[in-house]
Amino acid sequence: MAMLIPIVRKSWGHLLIEVAPALWIILLLFTFPLTIFGTLGMRYAFLNNAAHLAASLGAQCKTFQANVSSTDLSAVNMANQAAEQAVAAFSGISLDQVSTCIVVCPIGGSTVTRQSTPLTSPANTSLNTYNFEVVLQAQIQPLMNGSSSFFGSIPGLTGPLTTSAKADIFFENTQGLNQ
Repeated sequence: MAMLIPIVRKSWGHLLIEVAPALWIILLLFTFPLTIFGTLGMRYAFLNNAAHLAASLGAQCKTFQANVSSTDLSAVNMANQAAEQAVAAFSGISLDQVSTCIVVCPIGGSTVTRQSTPLTSPANTSLNTYNFEVVLQAQIQPLMNGSSSFFGSIPGLTGPLTTSAKADIFFENTQGLNQ
């Protein structure tokens, strides 16, 4: 009497067929959107860094609005120049507007005020602290501009994302804030 030995087959063949579509789905559903959002986040970080750099350089100037010389710029002009140069160094960011102002913070704790013009009287450092604020408004381009016919216009996915970044730095030379 012959004994029948069952043949054992391994079921690995279907894996070869299923892995390729599964990897493609993972790529489309997870990796591609993360890359798109990562690019937007990175470009926003560059915009935020440009705002901080512009505020930092502007806060070191001797005057607020009037240039001392052609090489010694005012805080407003230095911030504009620094913001434009910093944004131009990166692709996918277009600067729309640079807003600057003096932030007057009373030491006694009353209301904080902002003004985009020079102070009417010299700065009083015994009553107030003075900060230089820069707000950059810009458009951040997505990684790839998509077709807006099916989804409509989705900022950050099919079209540019309009955003702003703000930085606030303590003025070093408060004696020139009325110029």
